[in-house]
Parts: sequence; structure tokens; C-alpha cells
Amino acid sequence: MKLRKKLFTVSLSAAIFLSLVGAASAESTSSTCEKPGAFTLTASPGNHSMALNWTPSAGAVSYDVFYSPRAPYAVQDLQSTSYTVTNLRNGYIGYSFGIIAKNACGTTSSNSIQQVSTSATGAPTKPTVTINDNQLYSKGEFTVNWNIWSGNAATSGRIFENGTEVILSIFEENGTALGQSWGWFFKRPSGTYTYQVELINPFGTVLSDPITVVVP
Repeated sequence: MKLRKKLFTVSLSAAIFLSLVGAASAESTSSTCEKPGAFTLTASPGNHSMALNWTPSAGAVSYDVFYSPRAPYAVQDLQSTSYTVTNLRNGYIGYSFGIIAKNACGTTSSNSIQQVSTSATGAPTKPTVTINDNQLYSKGEFTVNWNIWSGNAATSGRIFENGTEVILSIFEENGTALGQSWGWFFKRPSGTYTYQVELINPFGTVLSDPITVVVP
């Protein structure tokens, strides 16, 4: 009788132990939670806009779209994997775009993209380059000007002097007038200088024909 009682006590203890272990295991399994998976953002510039598209994030329930320097979100709790940000300044280089994937267990951020919006639909039109000699003959002063009369605008440009980049400028698209122009001022000692202008936008680049200046 004592042996049977002892065996019953051992069996009961084992059952309780296994029950506790099973409950702990079930609790551990049920509490396992993973934040959204990694994903990738791409951006396509438009006129005063930026079209954002991203790959799905595994486990994500919704997405927040953020861009700086505006604070902080363009839209929150988005269910799709695309969004177009509007009312941007064409040519402004300060924008940064990104996506946050969310679920109950946390968040995961996409890559960040620095891109400019533009009215252009392709690489800039090849510019015409001219020289304003100012006081070239007396002081060695002159200005290298470029013009685009129509077509796709540039969002930045640089000028090469004898094959070496000397100035980089950023251009914002202001107003609605067709065409675009800019000028760089130089003061140089006697010598021969060859200049080329490279214009840039999100779709590509274009290089002007060279122009030569002789400073007496």
C-alpha cells in the first residue's frame, strides 16, 4: 500500500513537472515575435514630385513614408508598396526619402534616397557656351556663360578649365519660363584657357563643345 502511494506521488509530480514544462514551452513559442524583414526603396523623379516604390517587407502590416526636411511623414499606415510625394521644389538637393515597415513586434527602415525632382524627362539639352570678356584685356576678367533655349533643364552643372573641374553649381527650377542659363566669373593671368560645361540632372549628363579664352 505504501509502495503504491509512493508511486502515485512520483507519477503526480512528474505529471505536474511535464505540465509546467509544456506550458513554458507553449508560452515561449507564443511569445516569439519578429519585426518586418529587410526591403529596398527606389525613386523616380517627376515635376515637383517623387514617385517612391519599394519591395514588400516580410511580416509588415503597414508602412510610413518619411522625407526630410519636412517633418516627419508624408503618409502613415500605408497598405501599398508605392507612394508619390508631391509639392516638391524642382532641383532642390536637400530632400531625403525613406520608408518604415511596421508590425506589432517593431519596425524596419528601408535604404534612404537623396534625389531631386525636375520637370525634365531626359538628360539636359546640350548648352550653348559663350564668353563675356568684361575686362579681359586690362584685368584678365571674363565670364563663361551657358544657355539652354528649350528642352530638358539641368539640376546641377560644373565647368572644366583645361580638363580640370573648377566649379560645381546647383540649379533650382524657378518659375515656368522656358530655357535656362548660368554664368561663372573668372580672373586669370596671361595664358590660354579652354572651358567645357557639363550639365546634369537625374536622367543623365551632357557636355558642351569646348571654348577657348586667351588672356593677353
